[in-house]
Amino acid sequence: MIGLGVCLALVFLEVGLRMAGGVVLYLQERHNHLSFNQNEYRILCLGESTTALGGEDSYPSQLEQMLNLKSPEKKFTVINEGIISTTTNTILANLDQNLARYKPQMVVLMMGINDKAYLQGVIKNLWWEHVKSFFKDFRVYKLMHLIYEHTTHRIKEFHGPKDDPGVSLSLDGDYHQVENSLKALILECMGRTHQHMDQRAQYQRNGQLSLAGQEEKSAQQSAVEASVFCVELAKRYRIQGSFQGAQDILKQAAIFNPKFAGIYQEWGEMYLLEGKIDQALKAFQLALSLDPQNSDALLGLAHAYHQEHDDKAFIFYARYLQINPDYWGHIELAQWLRENKHLDAALEYLGRAIAIGPSFDEAYVDLGQVLDDQGDYSKEEAFYLKETSLRSQSPRLYQALGQFYQKQGRQDLAQGYFQKAAACEMAEYLPVTLVNFNLISNTILNRHIKLLVMQYPLRNIAPLKDYLGQRKGLVFVENKQNFKEALAREGYNHYFKDNFAFDFGHCTREGNGLIARNLARVILKNE
Repeated sequence: MIGLGVCLALVFLEVGLRMAGGVVLYLQERHNHLSFNQNEYRILCLGESTTALGGEDSYPSQLEQMLNLKSPEKKFTVINEGIISTTTNTILANLDQNLARYKPQMVVLMMGINDKAYLQGVIKNLWWEHVKSFFKDFRVYKLMHLIYEHTTHRIKEFHGPKDDPGVSLSLDGDYHQVENSLKALILECMGRTHQHMDQRAQYQRNGQLSLAGQEEKSAQQSAVEASVFCVELAKRYRIQGSFQGAQDILKQAAIFNPKFAGIYQEWGEMYLLEGKIDQALKAFQLALSLDPQNSDALLGLAHAYHQEHDDKAFIFYARYLQINPDYWGHIELAQWLRENKHLDAALEYLGRAIAIGPSFDEAYVDLGQVLDDQGDYSKEEAFYLKETSLRSQSPRLYQALGQFYQKQGRQDLAQGYFQKAAACEMAEYLPVTLVNFNLISNTILNRHIKLLVMQYPLRNIAPLKDYLGQRKGLVFVENKQNFKEALAREGYNHYFKDNFAFDFGHCTREGNGLIARNLARVILKNE
């Protein structure tokens, strides 16, 4: 009987929570509907960090500015619903809610890059994930989870965090949740700092100098922890393009612990993004003076001098590699050497990169390009033929070989390798990714909303085009040719901040501007 009573209570609680949730959702949607300007043209951008990051520098933000400048008679509103580290499953799960909330006339979709990494992480626990996903939709589960989270937070608050000045909060998970957690931790550390200092003053008044000294050390420890959390929060502000927020929180961190090198390292990264090279150099140099083994500061200096086309970039790349001889450090140094016509040295560092990461394509493609720069075409052809035979599933190597033959005027061979590259790119899509592309496309088009399926920079749109086919209201957007031409002029680092996807990365303001200009042209033709 007790068990039956508990079950009935849970059922009634679930029904009540769902009814309350329905009322809240209705009021929220009514507010959203009333807040929209009926004369505006709303464009909803869906994707991952490549869409979300950048703030005013993001492609959705720049797109809105460009559209309103080019078509002043119509008001465009571009909504950025990119989510850091998300997957196509999550984008699909949130789709109905986003369409109802924003009521867009057009959706821009660029997604799929995170699916493979996510699948590798959860495949061993797939059964348990299905079980959890079943229960997670219940309001009772969500209520219990909220109570649990609140309780554990209070327990941690009572006991205090570990006394570890190197403590760092994971940046995974929901952005706003992590940001709020960081703010709470900073306030907690500040509160404990003041408590320890008040207790220190009390002990000093009582002549208990030993205990006063212990309280002062504890206060310093809490301040150190606060500075670490501040830097983590500033980093999140920076990647979102909120530079003023990052600036304010870094000033606070410097008050807590002025000798923490991470503060000035983060300041340098922010200045680098803003294009303030002189200030970035000063910040990285200060970080390095506080921590001579800070490899991030060395790499930051290398990047800053690289952007300035200063030969000092080589010195700091080399010093970075002495401390941290990683794959991408060798790639970036080789890129600098190639840009400065030190081709033999570039080949040497690319060879070292291949030895470190033989399964990555970047170094092979770059090595072939250096051979092309040297005019050693027979050696370049032999190199690509050898590597494509060894790495028969590499679309980038097939693409590079196709481009080589195209430049040589051998169009039949070029076309054959381009087709192989496209086939490999299609094979790289997970079945779940393609299914989600189809489900999302159907949902949007069935509501008579125009859909732009956009491909990542330097990637081929053909596989998606072949899979989704031609449908009314569906437009495909490629960012391959515009980026290839731009990279040939300015170099990789002008348009990308990193190489997280091996053939492209998160864009700089200039890279996002390329995407936005390309999109604006397509949108004005199809809106």
